[in-house]
Amino acid sequence: MSLTYVAIVLSALAASAGPSAPDGGPDAPEKAKIEAYLATRDVPSAAELQGFAAAPEKALMAIASDGHALRLTRARAVAALRLLPSPSVQEFLVKLVQSKAKATDETERLLLRRAAVALGWIGGSDVPDRLFLLFENDDPEVRLDAVLGISMTRASIAAELLHKQLAVESSPRVREQIQRQLTALGEEPPQPDKAPSSKRRQPTREPMRGGF
Repeated sequence: MSLTYVAIVLSALAASAGPSAPDGGPDAPEKAKIEAYLATRDVPSAAELQGFAAAPEKALMAIASDGHALRLTRARAVAALRLLPSPSVQEFLVKLVQSKAKATDETERLLLRRAAVALGWIGGSDVPDRLFLLFENDDPEVRLDAVLGISMTRASIAAELLHKQLAVESSPRVREQIQRQLTALGEEPPQPDKAPSSKRRQPTREPMRGGF
């Protein structure tokens, strides 16, 4: 086996793993400490995270990107990023959403759900458009959390995007959540009706739900 072939394989594996943590990653002991915490407990507070490491967001992004880490640990790491908002954190979450929007793997879908709520919590004028990509996913749970994330931003375009998805959404649970969030945004949602019979079109602060 040639060295060139090995390099190609390693490069492909790295690309398939999704977004990577930024350069200048965390110290190994700090990453291990946070990972051990998240393996057995829910998301810590921002103060606890700051006590674990000088730059805990780097450790969290590294854990979220680690395909060898436990599924639940990775999901908790993504969720915890909402407590440490910064341009690098937002960029990481956006890349995760963009690269895995149509994911079929259960782990990737769970990461998408946590990323959607984390981005909604952090907010930003362009976040609703980013999260709208998740309506392309076949999993209603992913779409449901995309609804929550879009609503949480309270952006001016949020209601418009939710109305757009409501017109084509097939899942009763997702439709109900859209109507609920439109009400929370001060909109008058359409009267409940039957889900569209045609195939879903592929599109171009309520508190975080518990459970990880």
